[in-house]
Amino acid sequence: MPGLSASDPFCSAWAEYAGTLQALGIAASFGGLASDRFAALELVASTDVVEATSQIDASWPAELETEHAVVMDQRIGPYRRRAEHAVSSLADAGATTAEVSTLRAVWHEALLARDPANPVIGLATIDPSLQAKVDAAARSFDAAFTPFANDPSLVVSGVRSSLTDAYLDAHCPDLASSGVGDAL
Repeated sequence: MPGLSASDPFCSAWAEYAGTLQALGIAASFGGLASDRFAALELVASTDVVEATSQIDASWPAELETEHAVVMDQRIGPYRRRAEHAVSSLADAGATTAEVSTLRAVWHEALLARDPANPVIGLATIDPSLQAKVDAAARSFDAAFTPFANDPSLVVSGVRSSLTDAYLDAHCPDLASSGVGDAL
């Protein structure tokens, strides 16, 4: 995913966030995964969404302050809130803070190595005991939440943040080259 290694923390965090959403969207649409398998993928990705959105918030550019609240609450917020529920599902299944960090690292590495020809992002092998927790959490999460691709709370296309979009286009060239930063 372009932009993950950007020197600007806002750009790199946005690349991680947007790349994760793209990977999940493509897998949901074209991956042919059973719902519990997609839920397991989403749970691993959710660890990264929570971290990336925290970094976006922490590195928010001063010149975009007028859009900060709306972007964080209405544009990014629905995805973050869903990801927080997913991370809670992992904890409920017995995943420790260290194991959640491991999952985040697995997802980050998958983003770095992502093969755009494959609709389902490839993950490194996860320790069997941790995989069992992910699988248990996925069954619970899958039963409790609307599937990612059908979740109406994730429809953010009506949220207007033209300053943020322009900033991403102007200051985050790797993102702009891949379409991230276009109005969502």
